[in-house]
Amino acid sequence: MRKRRGKGWPALALFALAALAAGCSGSGGSSADNAASYGSAEKAAVAPQMADASMEKPAEAPMAEEAAAPMPSGASALESGSGGGTAGAPAATEGRMLIYKANVTMEVESYADTYTAVQNLIHLSGGYLLQFSEQAGGSEKSGVFTIKVPANDFGGFMDRLEEIPNVGINRSMSAQDVSEEYVDLEARLKAKELVESRYLKYMEQASRSEDLIRYTNELAAIQEEIERLKGRMRYLQQNVDFSTIELRVYERSGLALASANGDATLADRMSGALKSSLNALVVVAEGVMIVVAGALPVLVVAILLGAPIYWFVRRRKAKNE
Repeated sequence: MRKRRGKGWPALALFALAALAAGCSGSGGSSADNAASYGSAEKAAVAPQMADASMEKPAEAPMAEEAAAPMPSGASALESGSGGGTAGAPAATEGRMLIYKANVTMEVESYADTYTAVQNLIHLSGGYLLQFSEQAGGSEKSGVFTIKVPANDFGGFMDRLEEIPNVGINRSMSAQDVSEEYVDLEARLKAKELVESRYLKYMEQASRSEDLIRYTNELAAIQEEIERLKGRMRYLQQNVDFSTIELRVYERSGLALASANGDATLADRMSGALKSSLNALVVVAEGVMIVVAGALPVLVVAILLGAPIYWFVRRRKAKNE
């Protein structure tokens, strides 16, 4: 009997250890479940408080919200092509906003024919003539055109312009990149419009007259800045959409051509000098006539006032003598 009792003790010890291990694992899992449930309950309790805190807004100091407004990055705003206010999407060339300008000087044989040809080119390209001036002198007749053409037809217009019959032509072209400025204006405009909307809400909730007056004055300043930003954006957009070409066309006279080529005779040179002298005399005479015409009213008033005084002084002097 004593031997059988000694052999059963190891089995009982192994059974007790297995039961103890199972109990520990069960208690550990339940504690983990309790901790997880406690964490979820804590989050659920804190979430409404955070939502309420995010919905709160300061009663005053709305100007600080302008600095906190989101500012879009230059690359993302330009790639999306979103415009601010009334300005449309910018006309971009490979993701950039470019303003093209050109200066062209053309010597022609017939100024009148060239003038007509330039007008036809402007009309066919869909552009318009922004400014024009004309000069006619003894040596040449010239005209200066300021032309606006669609940017997508800028190169084609320049090519067609060179096809006009001419003696010689000089041209220069340049492009100005305004992408960064446009994106900066767009971001500032969005920030200003955000502040404007919040000021409008504050005005609706204002209960005191002094607060309403202050909000009205500050809102007027913000709206003025918004209009200035929109105007600058429209100006850039129009110059991007329409390129500018400064064209000078001139025709030299026969005497000027002969002098330039060295073919002018002595009689031609004397005639040219005489004409130049006569033109100078005409200019001087016109200047004198203009001065006299301007001083004539003053002379009439001086005579009307000075004649009685002169007569009175002369009579008194004669009486004293």
